Amino acid sequence: MDRLLATLEAAGIGAYEASFTALDSYRGLRPAPLRFILAECGLVDLARSLDALRYPGLPFADAAVDGVDGDEESGGRSVLYIRCADSIQGAARAALAPLDLFYDPKKDVFHDPQGIYPSLRASIAELRPASSEDQLFQASILLSRQPYALGSGDSIALPKAVTIESQRSLLSLILTGGKPELGLELLRTTGFLEAYWPELASLHGIDQSKEYHPEGDAWSHTIETFRHRKLPSLRLSLALLLHDTGKPGSESSDGRKFDRHAEIGRKVAERFMGRLGFPGSLIDDVSFLVRYHMLPAALPRLPMSRLEGIIDDHRFPILLELYKCDELSTFRGPDGYYEACAFYRSYLKNRKNPWRSADGKKLARRYLEGDPRIGSAAASKR
Repeated sequence: MDRLLATLEAAGIGAYEASFTALDSYRGLRPAPLRFILAECGLVDLARSLDALRYPGLPFADAAVDGVDGDEESGGRSVLYIRCADSIQGAARAALAPLDLFYDPKKDVFHDPQGIYPSLRASIAELRPASSEDQLFQASILLSRQPYALGSGDSIALPKAVTIESQRSLLSLILTGGKPELGLELLRTTGFLEAYWPELASLHGIDQSKEYHPEGDAWSHTIETFRHRKLPSLRLSLALLLHDTGKPGSESSDGRKFDRHAEIGRKVAERFMGRLGFPGSLIDDVSFLVRYHMLPAALPRLPMSRLEGIIDDHRFPILLELYKCDELSTFRGPDGYYEACAFYRSYLKNRKNPWRSADGKKLARRYLEGDPRIGSAAASKR
């Protein structure tokens, strides 16, 4: 993003971090995979100054540039959204006052043209009159990323139409916030989930065994998992959000209330993320995590033949993190997670030991001949 801002400066165009990006800078938070700037120019001048612009037709952006900073977490699709205005003083006011903050990274100066500094220190963010899509978009993201609550009298109407890109941006910004459960719950109570993301809405009301899930139904469990993340990774967060989406479509069998829900959930996750236009690499990763999210609980009991191709996968450490969040959201606590981690560490150690199999058993001499891990060193010991 620094290079892009430098290009605009060279063209004589003032540019500032805006909206959620400026607020993240103000509070010293990790940058989101989607970023926002305001350019003091018209759209024609912007197009003359920047290559590879596209025009998404969004209420919060006049133009966009893809692939800024090469964000790996978003599957290579980090996006910079640009809004044009004659000046920051003349920029349209946001639906929530804290979002009218601007930041000049070159001068390291924050600008407050609307006099909103008192709102930055307040605990309540009051809604202003604005389009319904802007209100819900901004409010749900603000709750997820910043330390605010909404005013008790505020009412947000459900937007009549939300583009796929708006939906993807909305979900990405919510999930990479520190408290995504707040934004997600707002989307549920306003009817947004039912209207646009029925796969998630269907989790509400799916009863779970109180013995194993005292936290509540499948929706309550899902949003509880976010409280146990170490970092707001988009990849992990999408997996947490979608890991139980197979439960509404599963049936009881042989004492299992949600038989094969991981396999069903994988297909649901792939369809959901595909519809929202997430990159294929990110969809593949989340599909893997959802499909195998139950596996770490059974690691010590499974034969090694069942683990081949899974435990060596580069995504397996993320799978363990998903399992930890899943377990800590129930009554069971971290013991199962620690047991799975111990098994994984032992497995990695044994894989490096030429004298033992992956499950720790001593190898007979006849199996050692020709083992590339041993070579001449083993021959000299025989």
